Amino acid sequence: MAEEYRTKSSYSGVAIAALLIAIAALIIAWMAYNRSGKDLEDSVSDTINSTTQQADDATQKAGEAAQDGTDAIERGIDMGPDGVDDGAR
Repeated sequence: MAEEYRTKSSYSGVAIAALLIAIAALIIAWMAYNRSGKDLEDSVSDTINSTTQQADDATQKAGEAAQDGTDAIERGIDMGPDGVDDGAR
């Protein structure tokens, strides 16, 4: 006795209808957002530019802090005539 399995090779009508409704809702939401006075691409571009500037500022500050730390260490070393710390502080 061979078992027979029912297989369906096409998508169900409900799934296709749900997909079409979701795509339509996305398009309507995008259009409504654009009509609200600010374009979505402009908003994303502004956010990216702002984030990039903040990252640049943070990188600059980190570099300055690292340099300040290195300078402080170099000033703290008591350099002898041979360039080696002689321990006399």
